[in-house]
Amino acid sequence: MRKSIYYIAIVCLLFSQALTAAQANGRNNKGAWKGATRNIHHIAFWGGGGYSGLLNTYEHSKFTGGGGGLLGIGYEYSYDHFILDAGAEFRMFTSLDKVTFPSTYKVALMADGYNQTMNYTFGDPFKENHLVGQAMVPLMLGGRWDTWYFLAGAKVGYTVLGNYSQNGTYTTTITDYDALDPYWKDISHGTVTDAPYAHKGTIGYGLDVAASAEIGLNINGLLSQEWNNRNNARKYPVHLRVAAFADYGVLSMGQAQAGPMAIVDESGISSRSLHTSYWANGGLNSLLVGVKFTALLQMNKPQQPKPAKPAMLIYVRDANTDKGIASATVAMTQTDAKRPRTIRRSTNAKGAMTAKMVPGSYDLNVTHPDYLPQQEQMQHGDWGDTLSFRLTPRPDFRLTVLDAKTETPLAAEITFTNTNDKKKIATLTTDSVTGYAQQHLPINVPIQIRIKVPDHITVTDKIADVGGEMTYRLEPIVKKKPIVLRNLFFATNRATILPESEPELQNLYNLLIEHPEIRIRITGHTDNVGSDRFNQSLSEQRANSVRHELIQRGIDANRIEAEGKGKTEPVATNETEEGRAQNRRVEFMIL
Repeated sequence: MRKSIYYIAIVCLLFSQALTAAQANGRNNKGAWKGATRNIHHIAFWGGGGYSGLLNTYEHSKFTGGGGGLLGIGYEYSYDHFILDAGAEFRMFTSLDKVTFPSTYKVALMADGYNQTMNYTFGDPFKENHLVGQAMVPLMLGGRWDTWYFLAGAKVGYTVLGNYSQNGTYTTTITDYDALDPYWKDISHGTVTDAPYAHKGTIGYGLDVAASAEIGLNINGLLSQEWNNRNNARKYPVHLRVAAFADYGVLSMGQAQAGPMAIVDESGISSRSLHTSYWANGGLNSLLVGVKFTALLQMNKPQQPKPAKPAMLIYVRDANTDKGIASATVAMTQTDAKRPRTIRRSTNAKGAMTAKMVPGSYDLNVTHPDYLPQQEQMQHGDWGDTLSFRLTPRPDFRLTVLDAKTETPLAAEITFTNTNDKKKIATLTTDSVTGYAQQHLPINVPIQIRIKVPDHITVTDKIADVGGEMTYRLEPIVKKKPIVLRNLFFATNRATILPESEPELQNLYNLLIEHPEIRIRITGHTDNVGSDRFNQSLSEQRANSVRHELIQRGIDANRIEAEGKGKTEPVATNETEEGRAQNRRVEFMIL
């Protein structure tokens, strides 16, 4: 027993030294297992050999042991660092005992009337050698890392082969109690010295339960990174490992006690196995320690573990006061991900926000209704990052609404609309004393403003600057007074209405919708460039183009008249380009 412990200690010491060297190499060679991967299935093949024996407790037997080996095939499942092994294994090993017989064995004889005793004495050494074969089912649990692993569990099996052989010498003498010559009386004689003795037999040991453990190295972790990359690219990667192992039978296989080892009678001397005699005291435990080599065939590609998510700490402050901005929205998009997605978080009362994000490249967009948005790109690292945003307060769109004739401030109903989706953004009313109002408006959104005052022509316009300031003068609804459509534009020398005329057309349309009782006349005018005939025709065509557009939008044709005046009613000089531009106009009049 002491020798078996000695061998186990030697093997463990050698592997501890190998582990120390392998860990240093493994730290520089990640990828043998691609770190801690998940849900991996393997077919395992293994073989090994080493020191073996069948331990007994006979005080006159010197246990020497022998050599043995094992072969197996099985299944291994791993999840992160956890591993589970099961399979089928065949073990074959030898065991040697050197037996010392405690006494001489005698048998009484009666030969020709003489009283004699036959004496048998076994000489040293008397050797008994065993050959054992076992079919085992191992069930092992353990863990693995990049460079090393361990397993512990039990092996349950049945002994299918149990042979033994004995070799030694013995001495035979005769004691004659009735000799005629007194000199020979009671003296042993007739000695045959060191006669060889040999015997063979079988033993059915039956069930065996062994505690088993192994600790070893993942060989892939010791190989080059290039080799591991090629291996991991295969359909079925191969993982190799070597380990020190120890199997110790916890269930005694000793046979029923059947007397001593030596048997003598009138026919001579014979023997049975030490392990079937009462000399062994019924105790018999298997032992196999040594080195084991395992090849694992990976049957599925592993799922990679979720990457670590270091913290991203973001502060959002007012650029003017440096105070934290609560409820700001931080949108984070990982641009180098296979499937980029945006994660949104809101700042707390102190303007701070924390999120755990995988390392990578990010686009950050910080928004708040009262501030201008801010964007930034960053590289999020393995140890976390802290960023600070200082947002500029959003400027107000400021406007004043006046009566176009009297310059009197008006209490106007203002509506802001997104021109893309026609959704209302905000509504407000200007002050009745000052005609003034202001409103936060979103940026990068096309916005249309609609200004409505009772008894005035409604105005629709596009907002170019959400931080700008505008003054709108609304024309009162007065019959028989020409009103110029100043933002109505045509193609040169043609009656085609250009797209930028849409707000002005909408204003005229709104007037007719909101006041279904009124009728209008549309009049076209030109400058003096060109013939009178051409100018007259062009002014009529432009007036009719506006009439046709309103009819297309649903206005009753009977409510709209159209006429052309050519160059006959200028409102400015035709000697300058500025004057001619004023003369080229379309007016409408409420009838």
